Amino acid sequence: MGITPLGWASYSDTRETRRRAFGGSAAQSIGAGTISDIFIHTERGRAYGWFNLGNIIGVVIGPTIGGYITQYLGWRFIFVFLSIYGSATLIIIYFALPETFRHTQLSLTTTPLPKKRFNPFLSLGLLRYPNLSLPILYMSIIFSVIYVQNTLVPITFSTKYNLSPSNVGLVFLATSIGYSLGSIASGSYSDFLLTKNREKYGSICPEMRINSIWLGSVLVPISLLAYGLFIVKNVHIALPISSLFFFAFGTLLVFNGSSTYLIDAFPGRSASATAVNNCFKSIAASIMSFISVPLENALGTGLLYTLLTVFIISGTSCMVIVYFKGKKWREHFQK
Repeated sequence: MGITPLGWASYSDTRETRRRAFGGSAAQSIGAGTISDIFIHTERGRAYGWFNLGNIIGVVIGPTIGGYITQYLGWRFIFVFLSIYGSATLIIIYFALPETFRHTQLSLTTTPLPKKRFNPFLSLGLLRYPNLSLPILYMSIIFSVIYVQNTLVPITFSTKYNLSPSNVGLVFLATSIGYSLGSIASGSYSDFLLTKNREKYGSICPEMRINSIWLGSVLVPISLLAYGLFIVKNVHIALPISSLFFFAFGTLLVFNGSSTYLIDAFPGRSASATAVNNCFKSIAASIMSFISVPLENALGTGLLYTLLTVFIISGTSCMVIVYFKGKKWREHFQK
């Protein structure tokens, strides 16, 4: 999920095909390129919101399904279910997903087009642009915290609230609802702000997308810190679950606004930009998932979530910098 999208995105941008979107990692990056191909600027936020809904909701609804499968059918049946589901999805993608890449009509130009060569690591070259690397850093921080929570929530609610595996899975419904509403709302909100700015200023630029993330950038650290406090104080179970909902809602406001900015800021390279984003988010998430339990044991719940909150707040500065300097950077690199 981390490195594989780099190759698929580069293949998509050079070989001009979407039909090879095999596997979840490919679909994540190629999906962004497809959205860039078929939607205008003021419609991409809503389109990406619906697209990312399926991407992120699987992370949180999976534990709910997995909890019931484990309890009633055994953990081995999880892999049977995934094989059936994955095969069905592959067949649908292969036969139903049309090509969306706009081919240049050679009859309209006398200049021969440069030959594009496939390089699976070509996408990494985009990291030299700070208006891409800084948003990726911010989203990687938040994404890693999501996986810290996903790792610790089953342990926390089974020990502190004595929940069974199936009931622990139900806890994730709060985040699932938060992600769903956040993904849908963020896309419409992002397009609304972009349209208003076009009416006000007569033109639009990708940096205007960033205005849609500020509410989420406030909700995420507040709800995360509240969750840690509620767990430490061992309050009624409704309070930490509510904080999980607001954390999820705010997260999608940030993710969709930032991701759509990358699509707008890198026309023709949107699949590659999204692939690099997914690569570093996945790497950060895997590392934090691995060390989350030892960290909580060493630091304690309260200190761990306090440090994670500070971590996220510091990452917000990345988007502030891009908001004010992104346009200047883009103009400089385009010369």
